Amino acid sequence: MKLFGKLFASQSIISWILQLIFIGLAWKVADHTIPNNLTTIIGGTVLMLIIYVSLAHDSQKRISNK
Repeated sequence: MKLFGKLFASQSIISWILQLIFIGLAWKVADHTIPNNLTTIIGGTVLMLIIYVSLAHDSQKRISNK
């Protein structure tokens, strides 16, 4: 689990993975692979909030390491 916490370009690996999942979700909506409905919008919102929390945690980790 420490591997996911390691910083790469000032972000943890888990933050990068979450952002790639979000990009994939947006791509699938744009290609009409998955419908653009309320469930997708709520799922994207929850994913965005998780990304925000992960990036905030990374920022706190960088500050505490100084």
